Amino acid sequence: MEDDSMYNMSQSRGYPVPPPLPMTCNTEPSELYQMVLKHSHYPPILQSNSWTLAIPFKELRHHRTPSESIANNYRPHAQDLKIKKLQQKRYTCHRFFAESVRASLSLHPTWKKTSNYPKEKVVNPLKGASSPASLSPRPKPRSRNLCTPDSQPMSPEEQLYIMHKQEEKMRAIQGEPNERDLKRYIYYITTGIPSSVLAPQPRQQMMNILHLLPPATEDNSKSIQILKANMEEEVKRDYYFNLKKSIVNYILKDPSERQRLSIISIPMPFPRRVICAPVPWETSYREARAWQSQHLFALRHIMIRLQDVWLNRFSSLRFVKLKDLFSTNLPLLPSEFEDFVKRQCQTTREELIQKWLPQCATLFDTCHDLWLPLIPKCEQVAPVGVQEFFNCVAALMSLQLRNLVTESLQDFLHFFTLHKEGNDFGEVFDEVQYVQSQVLLVKLQVNEAGIDFSPSFQECWEVVQRAFLEIIKSADKLPRVECNLFPNIKNFYLRTVRPNECLVTDLINKAKGVFNRNTVGPERYLNAYQKYSSLLDNTAKQEISVFLKEKHSLEGFIRKIESINQVQKEIASLPIMVPLSMFCLYAGKLNEDLCDRAQKLKDKIIMFEVEENRELNKG
Repeated sequence: MEDDSMYNMSQSRGYPVPPPLPMTCNTEPSELYQMVLKHSHYPPILQSNSWTLAIPFKELRHHRTPSESIANNYRPHAQDLKIKKLQQKRYTCHRFFAESVRASLSLHPTWKKTSNYPKEKVVNPLKGASSPASLSPRPKPRSRNLCTPDSQPMSPEEQLYIMHKQEEKMRAIQGEPNERDLKRYIYYITTGIPSSVLAPQPRQQMMNILHLLPPATEDNSKSIQILKANMEEEVKRDYYFNLKKSIVNYILKDPSERQRLSIISIPMPFPRRVICAPVPWETSYREARAWQSQHLFALRHIMIRLQDVWLNRFSSLRFVKLKDLFSTNLPLLPSEFEDFVKRQCQTTREELIQKWLPQCATLFDTCHDLWLPLIPKCEQVAPVGVQEFFNCVAALMSLQLRNLVTESLQDFLHFFTLHKEGNDFGEVFDEVQYVQSQVLLVKLQVNEAGIDFSPSFQECWEVVQRAFLEIIKSADKLPRVECNLFPNIKNFYLRTVRPNECLVTDLINKAKGVFNRNTVGPERYLNAYQKYSSLLDNTAKQEISVFLKEKHSLEGFIRKIESINQVQKEIASLPIMVPLSMFCLYAGKLNEDLCDRAQKLKDKIIMFEVEENRELNKG
């Protein structure tokens, strides 16, 4: 078939060929006309009828056997290779190779300058014809002790500079594709090459990709299955697209095909820049990789599953649950508060021992094939590998336990920081000022000549400090997972937070700062009892004694009793529960005691008057 055949349309034209049908023609164009019209715009890139699949259209102009056509597709420099030439000059195959190398050097001047390829020495096939080996002389093996010229290692900047220069040179040679080139290029990739001529995707390739996904579990939802199916379809679509793109790119390496298909330039692939280290690194890399493969277990699959167990079931645990703490009957006495914290910590510790550790041990029992090979078969060999493996497991579980303790301490601190503003109410106390729940209940009581807090603020702080330390103590001495797997192993514990760590001391210091800001209000509230100090230090009792030694009329006794009654009513009207942010003061016992003292003074006056009247009546 000729190159300029009307049917094949080997040249792309800017106008349709053949001419368009007359406007008066009402019949539909024939199938042949439609095909020729289509090929006039987009000439075919592959042959439609051939012995083998995916044969470029340009092979029609050559008289080649299928083997010669395959060889031409294998390498562009072999497009003039003929089997007849190989049969005639079988004994000079090494000469043909040398000529091919020289031809390659002629096409690349930069190679030619750096190449020291020796000239071919022509061998006369008539000489030494008696020996069959002389017809196909075997080249001598190269010496392994060749002296190669030393090359100084280049820095990464120098390597990048060379790469950029090469990219700019290739860009200048090929040029940027215009919109028409891109449109035709995409057409031949998507439409010009049918999928039927492509090799199917290897099954093993998809199996290798699916093997990288985590194993399917019962919890996999329908959305995950749909996502997996979409990803498989995307991989298949990308495989065929890139296969078609590779075929089109290869065919367009021929300048004549670019001219025939009217594609001057194609998009350049994204440059892949590989920077080599300027120092010898292969040996150290291999050593480091070998060591990590034998001693690094943090990235193994069982570690990921161990982390999933913690995140899905136990990461929300806390030694002191704020929800339960807020739902209790606050405020609590310091002793009750301490008992509540201990019960909470003990409950969480039992849950870790009875649920978390057995589930971890069950996971290792199920996945025993991932760590049993680390145990040496010979008893004389120390089990270093399995020890390092379980040390890595203990490190991961210790981090999880440490995270639990840290989160519990921070939540407990957050519970106190709700009162970080303190309770300094100023000169006048307002009960509506502090409406949030108080934490500790402190009693006011009379102590000799003053009013004391029971328990004292120092004792209250010691209770709060012991609560922080109780959280740390509850996570101490939890057994490692190998203690559940191997009954003979004992006294191996997970590491957790220590009380003397900076993390703990910082949290406790912050809590102490909040605590100190909440001790100002109670001290200031005692000023409300300053007017009743005479009842506390027995000054009022002495005043009554002096009053009774003096002569007073009945009205004087009545006025004195009424003044004491007024004081007694004021004391009785004082609030019993005083909310002060973190603390709640209980003044019921103090008010009752002061009222009793006032009542005794009043009774003393009455009894004195009664005795005095009795004596007068006897006289």
